[in-house]
Amino acid sequence: MGGTPPGFSPEISRQAVEYRTFKAPDYDALHREDDSLSSLGAPERMGVTVTSDLSPDNSGTWAYLNSNTKLWRLNLKVDQAVGLGLYFSKFHLAPGDLLYVYSADKTHIIGAFTSLNNKKSRLFATEVVKGESIIVELVENEANIEKSQIVISDILVVYTPMTFSPLLNPAEADTCEVNINCSEGENWQNQANGVVRIMIRNGNAAYWCTGSLLNNTALNFASLLLTADHCACSNGRYAIPSDLQQWIIYFKHVSKTCTDNTPYGTRSMSGAEKLASSSPNGNNGSDFYLIHLLEAIPNDYQPFFLGWNAQNETSNSGVSIHHPDGDVKKISTYTSPLLYSQWGDVPETHFKVSWSRTENGYGVTEGGSSGSPLFNNSGLVIGQLTGGQSDCTHQSSPDYYGRFYFSWDMNGADDSVQLKPWLDPINSGLKMLSGSYNTKTAIAQFASDQTVIPVGSSVEFYDLSINSPNSWEWEFEGGYPATAHISNPGLISYNKLGTYSVRLVVGNEYGKDTTTLEDYIRVVPVVYPNPTRNIVHILIGQGNSHHDVTITDSMGRVITNFQIPESITTYDWSFMNRPSGLYIVQIKSGDNVEHYKIIFTP
Repeated sequence: MGGTPPGFSPEISRQAVEYRTFKAPDYDALHREDDSLSSLGAPERMGVTVTSDLSPDNSGTWAYLNSNTKLWRLNLKVDQAVGLGLYFSKFHLAPGDLLYVYSADKTHIIGAFTSLNNKKSRLFATEVVKGESIIVELVENEANIEKSQIVISDILVVYTPMTFSPLLNPAEADTCEVNINCSEGENWQNQANGVVRIMIRNGNAAYWCTGSLLNNTALNFASLLLTADHCACSNGRYAIPSDLQQWIIYFKHVSKTCTDNTPYGTRSMSGAEKLASSSPNGNNGSDFYLIHLLEAIPNDYQPFFLGWNAQNETSNSGVSIHHPDGDVKKISTYTSPLLYSQWGDVPETHFKVSWSRTENGYGVTEGGSSGSPLFNNSGLVIGQLTGGQSDCTHQSSPDYYGRFYFSWDMNGADDSVQLKPWLDPINSGLKMLSGSYNTKTAIAQFASDQTVIPVGSSVEFYDLSINSPNSWEWEFEGGYPATAHISNPGLISYNKLGTYSVRLVVGNEYGKDTTTLEDYIRVVPVVYPNPTRNIVHILIGQGNSHHDVTITDSMGRVITNFQIPESITTYDWSFMNRPSGLYIVQIKSGDNVEHYKIIFTP
């Protein structure tokens, strides 16, 4: 949802917070093991987990922000970690409660997570936050009958270099790779919006792979994602259902330009279930793995549902779009005909591709590219990457992509080893389908009767969403009630000064869309009566901090300065013995400053 964690305030940041330090893994041993597995078609491991089992009940530090709001903080540290991620075995936030995770140096923030992030399984995972030390922060409303429940079961320790948006970090892919926003990618931008980075959990480790979002003949924009079977298997262990529920899918992980490798605009979601794969055939299959995301993809992620070709034909030219080493999206180009090949003993399960030099480099593939789509010259997916020998020092070496044609119905007779039942659910017989954006999903829009209100007042919100939504999830930062689940939630009251965001998620049978208006509602103090014969009442309402008041006369001369403590909701000040005339009352609350003209007529 965004926002600034309360722990960033000077008053809170000076307070002590509990540290929990965990023993670092043997990084050298991990790198040696990775080197030994790199030639065997293993997925690109990027982190390992350490067990934690931490919750607000057994760790962390509590503090009161005000009489109604509590803050729980916990600092987690693993020496020399590139970054840390969190896996929750229990995650359920009460309405209005907020969870933030940020680096100890306060330069990288994720969240706020809210009740909209709750899942039926109560499992959850976060993106990786940079650095060896991170802070977890839970903002809890004491008035809630329902209480938030979180248990951090494991901490992901990232030990391979990676980029963090929007921070400048070294690029991880080799230097010959070509960014999708170079000239080579100009005609492939729609396809690029269908390619995602996947942070795969498998037991006590995490891996980078690439996946592609696929269209289906029902045109219902189901969240179907294709990657490689070997991405879900490491050291002979396949990811189990609870692992998949903590996979993280990254959309729009791209750089702005051809030469910049800093990611921007990255979006993510977590949770998937397996539908089918070639795994019973091992290396003798086409190495595909099809999953279904547990939630509809928000429309503001701009997902493109890729078209595909399951016919028995090759291609003379095309591209692959991928995330080598988990880096920003890259594009590799082939200009010579694909050859039929194999990865195991069964012939013609794969395409053999050789890459071509282009204007801005020599796109190849690397670890993390596994599962990435191979496109023909019509922009349709015809395979996914198993592996190969290409890299920036072996540019002419080939790579191998499991053929879509073979994955369609040739790995076996059961639905669990075919693409056909899932991509042609209406049994149309089609073996080729174009890609498209989701134009049928509900589009979230709303308005309110006012945006600047006196403290203690209410705002009425109106749903203006289009495409016939049938579900609504409102979040009112700083408001009461904090959430609503009907189209027009009526009056929402605000009893604390500040500026607050409003978020609306709407959905229909084709997906969900989210709109968030940052700092949309501004709640200001009330100074009355005006004119006054003596006393002015300064209504502050509930507060998280003190308020600084300065009163000046019409000539700009300061009459008085004073501070209203956070425990005071209304403060009275007298103009007695002052000359009649115009006065300016300035009230500073945090970063907000309001001015009021008051006429004193004794």
